[in-house]
Amino acid sequence: MVNHGVPDTVIGNMIEAIRQFHEQPEEVKMELYSRDSKQRVRFYCNGDLLVSKAANWRDSIGFDFQGGPLDPETFPSVCREPVQEYMKHLINLREVLSGLLSEALGLSTDHLERIECMKTENLVCHYYPSCPEPEMTLGATKHSDPSSLTVLLQDNLGGLQVLHQGHWVDVPPAHGALVANIGDLMQLITNDKFKSVEHRVLAGRVGPRISAACFFYPSATHRFKPYGPIKEFVSDNLPIYRETHVGEYLAYYRSKGLDGTSALPHFKLA
Repeated sequence: MVNHGVPDTVIGNMIEAIRQFHEQPEEVKMELYSRDSKQRVRFYCNGDLLVSKAANWRDSIGFDFQGGPLDPETFPSVCREPVQEYMKHLINLREVLSGLLSEALGLSTDHLERIECMKTENLVCHYYPSCPEPEMTLGATKHSDPSSLTVLLQDNLGGLQVLHQGHWVDVPPAHGALVANIGDLMQLITNDKFKSVEHRVLAGRVGPRISAACFFYPSATHRFKPYGPIKEFVSDNLPIYRETHVGEYLAYYRSKGLDGTSALPHFKLA
């Protein structure tokens, strides 16, 4: 996406802030280290390490806004202002994308906004160090996102690939552009009208590669609201998926890890 309303300076400051956080001394970063997904601001390596078959070549810092606003004082000082500024623009962009996706589905412009399926955010900022043997691992293994929609900021190193008709296709970075990925929850509620994007990140000898993925989820008050296929998409077709709530979906998604398979079949009716 270009012409998305996020200034180049905000994007540049965000990339630099992620770099600065991850290049701090280990003892500084370890003050935020946690493997508990309920920790709303945390530094971690391989969120699914204990259940996945292999480790991904990256470190991450996450900011979980799903439970409501975060106190900026809980942010690392090195990236506090850039994250706050970037998220202001991402929230505005979310409202625009919500309307455009609703129209693309043939629904009223405010439909996705009304059902609040992408009302809150989880921002995860990744740091992929240079890898001496990139053929032995991946920056991120094949997966689709559990969110309704994901907006990705990436630096100019590349490495992101999407699976298209059985082939891996590079997504080359473009200056100032953002990438939008349909997530699993959107595929579920649209009864497969929109398909979530399977993707991966290659490890590279050149690095570090820096990215920030903003995952849009139902609002905090809707975390346990049942979501199923929208009725407009089941009038002529049977629902493909059973109802679920985002808490249940995320629990299953995390329990299986990034094993190269989708979590969606677990929620199919047949």
